[in-house]
Amino acid sequence: MPSSRKCVLPGCDHVQNRSVSLFKFPKNQHIKKRWINFVKSHLDGELRITSNTRLCSDHFTQDSFINFRRRQLGFTDNPLLLVNGAEPTIYRLGLHPPVVQTTGAIIGSACPPMSSLPATRETECQCDNMQKVTREVGCQTDLFVGKTTVATQLSKNTDSQATVATKSVAVGNTTSKLLPLCSSTTLKRKAVSPDRPPKRSLLEFPSFQESVISLNMADPDDLPSMSESVDTTSEQAPTKPPQDMVKYLIFEECLLELFQICPSCSRVCKVIKFVKGTFLSVTQKCLHQSCSYTREWKSQPLLGSSPAGNLHLSAAIYYTGSSFIQTNKVLNAMHVRTISRMMHRNHVHNYILPSVLHKWRSHQTDLLEGLKQSETVSLGGDMRADSPGHCAKYGSYSMMDLSTSKIVDIQLVQSNEVESGVRMEKEGLIRSLEFLEKSGVKVASLVTDRHTQVQKFVREQKPDIDHFYDVWHLCKALTKKMDAMSKEKDCNKVKMWRKSIKNHLYWSASGSSNGEETVAKWTSLLNHIQNVHVHENPLFPKCLHPPSTDKNKWLKPATKAIYKLEKVLMNQRVLCDVKKLSPLHQTSALKGFHSVILRFAPKNVAFSYLGMLCRLYLAALHFNENSGRTQARTAAGELQFKIKFPKAKRGEHAVSMPKTKYSTEYVTELTDILFNEVIQDPAPFVADMKAVAVPGFPCSQYEQLVNPTQFLAMCPGSAVQVVREQL
Repeated sequence: MPSSRKCVLPGCDHVQNRSVSLFKFPKNQHIKKRWINFVKSHLDGELRITSNTRLCSDHFTQDSFINFRRRQLGFTDNPLLLVNGAEPTIYRLGLHPPVVQTTGAIIGSACPPMSSLPATRETECQCDNMQKVTREVGCQTDLFVGKTTVATQLSKNTDSQATVATKSVAVGNTTSKLLPLCSSTTLKRKAVSPDRPPKRSLLEFPSFQESVISLNMADPDDLPSMSESVDTTSEQAPTKPPQDMVKYLIFEECLLELFQICPSCSRVCKVIKFVKGTFLSVTQKCLHQSCSYTREWKSQPLLGSSPAGNLHLSAAIYYTGSSFIQTNKVLNAMHVRTISRMMHRNHVHNYILPSVLHKWRSHQTDLLEGLKQSETVSLGGDMRADSPGHCAKYGSYSMMDLSTSKIVDIQLVQSNEVESGVRMEKEGLIRSLEFLEKSGVKVASLVTDRHTQVQKFVREQKPDIDHFYDVWHLCKALTKKMDAMSKEKDCNKVKMWRKSIKNHLYWSASGSSNGEETVAKWTSLLNHIQNVHVHENPLFPKCLHPPSTDKNKWLKPATKAIYKLEKVLMNQRVLCDVKKLSPLHQTSALKGFHSVILRFAPKNVAFSYLGMLCRLYLAALHFNENSGRTQARTAAGELQFKIKFPKAKRGEHAVSMPKTKYSTEYVTELTDILFNEVIQDPAPFVADMKAVAVPGFPCSQYEQLVNPTQFLAMCPGSAVQVVREQL
């Protein structure tokens, strides 16, 4: 550090050395103002703060440093670190007179030299302006050949109000330096034999009022301000709950080094370790007979008999929708101690699943309370199967509030609860509507796909609900038929109109006031593609676009392409569905929720009924928390857009609008429920989980007619041999 930098406090000329550290002024304006006020209180002129302005460590109390005690006990040589928010409070100018180093003497302003001390090493320093305090000090000052360390130790009977300026300093061959603050102190030196082992180090930390030590340290100039780079102290009592504590990866060899030497007699200790998942317990026992030192250290707090880290790891894996097997692969690759699969299952079944059910029900109650206050509630419903086709084991029916894009209800249907897989969607809708009616929600309109069973149920059983169809589902069905048609002979021009027909379907639905007008606009399409722009229907008599000069794109009348298009686009069922297209809300957000479910419940993994249900609830909690995200902006404040070429578009581009970063506050809330409520009293939460109606296994309806032994006895000889080999 340049020698021109020194302490800014008037009268303090300290520069950077091994005993004094210089600190930059903090960037936090509130704390920086307090530093400036402290300096101004001792400054007559104007104070100018620059990048070279420094304040030395002598103006801070001991508790202003994070590693002061560790430096004091010799456990570390690292530079002093200021606590976040530390403030200077000490003005030591003129407190100590200049000290001249001598050999074998104790120098002080009012203390007699060591040569004047009696042979018994009992002396009393009289100072009129100081309170008289008596101390018993053990001194190790034998003159050995080579370098030694001199240290003083205070007994437990030391008066807590006494103040000592400097306790111990490193000493060379025969040179020592001890700087006591003037006080009434009694020093005692006992005769020590050369064979006596070194005195054990102080085990108890002295209080701040008992000692102040001058440390040798280095503060590199390129380090940031210590008051800003550190947020917490290492000596603070662990007042945080286990789920909020910061965790670190610690290597075993480095950790066990701390327990190899006895802190009482400095001899080798016996170290016994106990491992349970991520939990490590170390028992340290001194092997020397005269020393009975022993202690037990635990790497994490215990919740009853369960280590908090094991439970927190299981919860973090499940709440984030991660895979235990994949997480274990990563940890095992790093040789990190982790929990077993059975332990994870026990945590999930006994604690985690009940917490998810409790959180979802409280969240769902809040959503339903808001829907009760609304006069018109528009909902969108759709089903998702856990596997493609009709071989799905589960079908989850999701109900979304289309005005807020939040999932308000999820019904899980198992395949053996209905007659066939195609009826799971109708069953899910029935259960969801019954639940909402019991909750007091009045559904005004419902937007679904074109499922025939759903159409019939709403038309016959729920006539007071306005039933609309999602445009995307109809558009998808028509697009598939047009793609197949364009591959036929004399129909290649249909591919040119594919995108325009889809846009016209969306425009017809969104730009119409009723279903009849929607049908009128849709049927005008057949005339339009033949370059006829005046129509017979009075609800839409002519096209609204300007005249076109392109003659190559129009289809000729009475051709195969026109005949095929009319058959596909203008049949009676399509016209009935177009009449009921939703003019305002669509279920595209539900498709986005189904993609979120894939993160929490992949289709290539089998789950139990409760496991699948809770993973659906986790997906809903994640989706609802992030449903209100806005479009991302650049640093200049402009909206961001992205051009993609998805596989489903078959070479066509798609413009997407990136959203702001998602949040996971629900994970923190679930963890707090787990540690603060479920762990404390799991009985009511487990009872609520057991109250969930879980259907039996799909194969439970089939009875086993014969056992394998009876089956083999009924088979002929050649067949018996084949069956036995297969078994």
